[in-house]
Amino acid sequence: MAASGLLSRNKDIILFDSFENHVKRRPTSTALVVDDAGRAESFTWSELASLVDRTAGYLKKRLVTYTSEKTYVGYRSGNTLDDILLTLSCAKIGAVNVPLNQYAGDKMVEACWDRIDGLWIETIRESQPPWRSFIDSVSSDPPARVDPFEPALILWTSGTSGTTKGVVLSHASLKSNAAAKLAAVPQTCDDVRLTCLSLAHAYARTCDLGTWLLSGCTLALTYGFDGWNRLAPIVKPTIANVVPSIAERLLGLEATTAGLERLRVLGVGGAGLSEQAFEAWKSRGVVVTQGYGCSETAPVICSATPNDARANLVGKPVQGWQTDIRDGRLFVKGEHLMIGYFNDPEATKAKIDPDGWFDTGDLVEVDDLSQQYRILGRTDEVIVLPNGHKIFPTTIERLVNALANVEHSMLRYDDGRLQLWLDLKCESDFDLQLQIENTLQSQPHWARPRSIDQFSIPLSIDEGELTPKGTLCRSRIEKNRFRHHR
Repeated sequence: MAASGLLSRNKDIILFDSFENHVKRRPTSTALVVDDAGRAESFTWSELASLVDRTAGYLKKRLVTYTSEKTYVGYRSGNTLDDILLTLSCAKIGAVNVPLNQYAGDKMVEACWDRIDGLWIETIRESQPPWRSFIDSVSSDPPARVDPFEPALILWTSGTSGTTKGVVLSHASLKSNAAAKLAAVPQTCDDVRLTCLSLAHAYARTCDLGTWLLSGCTLALTYGFDGWNRLAPIVKPTIANVVPSIAERLLGLEATTAGLERLRVLGVGGAGLSEQAFEAWKSRGVVVTQGYGCSETAPVICSATPNDARANLVGKPVQGWQTDIRDGRLFVKGEHLMIGYFNDPEATKAKIDPDGWFDTGDLVEVDDLSQQYRILGRTDEVIVLPNGHKIFPTTIERLVNALANVEHSMLRYDDGRLQLWLDLKCESDFDLQLQIENTLQSQPHWARPRSIDQFSIPLSIDEGELTPKGTLCRSRIEKNRFRHHR
């Protein structure tokens, strides 16, 4: 059946099928709430479907001149209504969706799009006129017949281990991974899910947008911590996904101020949450479910559940994965895996062996008591000291980053000693070095830094030193900050 490439749409094969089912069964229920410059703009499933139909008709007109086998639609993704309309419209007409995070900077957006030959839609609000003003007619065409194993989406790796790559994901992998995440962390049509993470990245794309389409809950869409503070008090979410920096900042706010009164589950990914923050959320009656994955795996490999969530652990592998730990290094195989890297067969072969095993590049261990996974760090980040001791920088950095005034920290080895470099939120009168020494007392003496220094200029997303989700790009930091000293 899959080999035919033309599947009937009599059941939910791709995520767009789920969208259509909600439109038919619950047309007047609230599907989406969008943060529009501080104003909450709501859409029912029926209203959203009308906009999607019109957008699909507009895209088909624009794509008439494209004769390539695959049609790609790219745009700057800013977590607006445009993201939802273009995502669903591409699925309806069978085009490949290529969102590019506008907050990653113009250089990043241009560098990625230059590799694609497709239709560019300008979504920046300042453009005159906005692209949506061109939508002038309703498309009554039925959805295209889609092979679920064909490309649906291209996302871009965060670049933590080098040059960013285009990850090609199929309709099937997007749906199966969202279903696996939903099985681990259930939600219903009565939930309000708030997302403030970029829909141009796999975490929000699957764990927020994908689970929304499957469950039929209400999706509240905004961006960043400031966006949370604008929209959450209005919609009062019951479930949300964030990165650790946002989770920790929210702890400093009153529940009513931050719209946390109904929040019961907070997903945290992108990096590990400190044990202190985990316990603080628990004391508020909110379960923190941490997970793990990468863009190439759509992205969820592991996820805690509301029933087994524990600090410093990311849960067990979700449904659909086979796992193999080789000398501490995690390999996975299964239905959620990417098709490959865009126009880069050599890079694809380097990551996926002939038997279908994907090398995550991450070192893990399995907790004896719970059988959940613990992420130790990337294999290419491990510091091996002359005496043979191995140090995982993220273990040290996670502890230091939990300190109130630390924005980012980076552990490196140079000139025969461990160095800890800090990116501070503001100048402090406190003895930060003493705080760090006390914080790291639980670590082996060989893993503690011998010097502590501060970056004179904050780390930058625009310079490629930080990924859009705020994690370190070590290779770029080494190049920008240290290589010229040698």
